[in-house]
Amino acid sequence: MIQSKKTSLALALSTAFAVYSGTALADHGSLGFGIGTASPIITQPGVTLPSNMWAVGTVTQFSSFNSASDQQLLDLQNGPNPDVHSVSTYLQPSIFAAYGLTDDLTFGIKVPYVFRTGVRSPTAIDQDNPDVRSVDTLGDPHGFGDVSIFSQYRFFHTADNLNHVALTLGLKTPTGQTALVNNQGNNFETHHQPGSGSWNPSAGISYTRLMGSWSFDTSAMYTIATRGAQGTYLGDNIGYNIALSYAFGAPARNAFFSASNNAPWTAVLEFNGERQAYQKTAAGYDANSGGNTIYVSPGIRYSGGKNWNTALSIGTPIVQDFNGYQTPAEYRITYRFVVAF
Repeated sequence: MIQSKKTSLALALSTAFAVYSGTALADHGSLGFGIGTASPIITQPGVTLPSNMWAVGTVTQFSSFNSASDQQLLDLQNGPNPDVHSVSTYLQPSIFAAYGLTDDLTFGIKVPYVFRTGVRSPTAIDQDNPDVRSVDTLGDPHGFGDVSIFSQYRFFHTADNLNHVALTLGLKTPTGQTALVNNQGNNFETHHQPGSGSWNPSAGISYTRLMGSWSFDTSAMYTIATRGAQGTYLGDNIGYNIALSYAFGAPARNAFFSASNNAPWTAVLEFNGERQAYQKTAAGYDANSGGNTIYVSPGIRYSGGKNWNTALSIGTPIVQDFNGYQTPAEYRITYRFVVAF
């Protein structure tokens, strides 16, 4: 009975351990930690895996962007910030694993693969023929991204296990591909490479409150972007999230702490925000980088057995406050599947 309770708790928490993918521009992906049954899909919770429990799974994010037309890009090239580009889609499937060293301390790892499509940019203006202008189709860069590792320490919880607070420390390592070449024979810029080439440490705090069939979660995490490939600093990042979840048919606490699966379906509503600093290179700041984005992300989770669950979230941007021009997002889909043992 104790082991079955631990398994269900692991399922409730395990999708928390898809580590944040690093700093991002508007047309890049980013993921929070998210968790499982009766709790958020993206927002990091304040609870940890039980001692000696493993959780493994996959998390995939797909983003579609309102890519600029060739004429829009050429018009933007005439503006004050001529270094512009457009992207069509972003897809990041990842595999992850987490282990509960104690009931209050969890370690995890995530390995992503990155696909981008439709990267386009205006051709540099020929000073001898300034009226002859075109847009280059640079290609669809894809490859292994940066591996992330993390630890989460729950430093406070109430005796009734209804309130939890945890500290999370993470590190994105420079293990992804950083030398992909575009259709013109040049390296893609760093922010279009699958990897960043930088060591990016993160620190954050999260809180969970269980309230019968409802649960409330909130989290914030700060990531420092160090110097990476091509001498690029992708910019520090702060992610902030709020989530409210409802377990159908049983109290949320049962979904966390028992194996009965009385509440296989959980509805989730999240607000996921991200503030990004300017990207910087040796040439200076990129005026078309940085800003603030907020998604409203309704989702649903299904626990089909005591050892697995799956979840789907569809996010729509409600705030896109960018510096300069960046490809605006249309929607974002996050899918998770996890097994605990």
